[in-house]
Amino acid sequence: MGKWADGKTLSNKSWGLLKENKYFLWFPIIGFLFALIPLALFGGGAIVLAVEDINVWAIAVGFIALILINFAVTISGAALVAAVDEELSGRDSTLGYGFGKAFGRLGPLLVWSVIRAVVSALLGLLRGNNNGGAAIAGNLLAAIGAAAWSIVTFFVTPYIMLKGLGAVPALKASVQMVKEKWGTQVTGGVRIGLRLLILILPAIALIIGGIFLLNGSGASVSLGLVLLAVGFVLIIISALLSAAVQSIFSVALFHFTTGEGGYGPFTPEELNGVLTKK
Repeated sequence: MGKWADGKTLSNKSWGLLKENKYFLWFPIIGFLFALIPLALFGGGAIVLAVEDINVWAIAVGFIALILINFAVTISGAALVAAVDEELSGRDSTLGYGFGKAFGRLGPLLVWSVIRAVVSALLGLLRGNNNGGAAIAGNLLAAIGAAAWSIVTFFVTPYIMLKGLGAVPALKASVQMVKEKWGTQVTGGVRIGLRLLILILPAIALIIGGIFLLNGSGASVSLGLVLLAVGFVLIIISALLSAAVQSIFSVALFHFTTGEGGYGPFTPEELNGVLTKK
């Protein structure tokens, strides 16, 4: 099979494993719910400070919010990686097991959260508030940067959780692995992303429709708010599903590319099929 067909097979098996272990979804859900706490407390505080033109403190508080939000998401993602690793190795796992393992690696995960927050902030600055050509160029570069960052950091959490590396060594190892096995994350990630379009496209349509109706009055405004709410809920659901499936995908590939067993339903031939031959 070619890379595209192998990517499809891996995607199907990743989704199948999620269906068999529906508790996997609770990891990103819990991470999302915990992320709302710093978002409300520190994010809200940053907005208040910005309104009062206390910009330096607004930036500082906002950055703290960004770190804590990333920390919540990172911990839940790490817990999911630990649980997936157990299941792929033929052992039953639980929510408690996953989070127990993640809490044992809080130091490296916090450092990784800070790194992610810094990169997010820099990409945000790159987008900026310019107009015209500068805005287009900034947004384009930020989009390319975000995509590249997503690819080269694909194996950071598995390295932290499964190899016991610190955040910086894990980042270096992930970059090196992606350089050597470029086809891995790209092919499978595209296949996983295509399936999520079933949720994302209607969500976008609902949000656009909701924004359009908000320009009206009376009942149209109420309907517009409902459409916006439903659209954002679908976006959140697609993000949660993507996080769960990508974690399954990353752990299986991590084991294979590091020469270990524990592939679960995936075969070595399927995993090898999406690797770039050097």
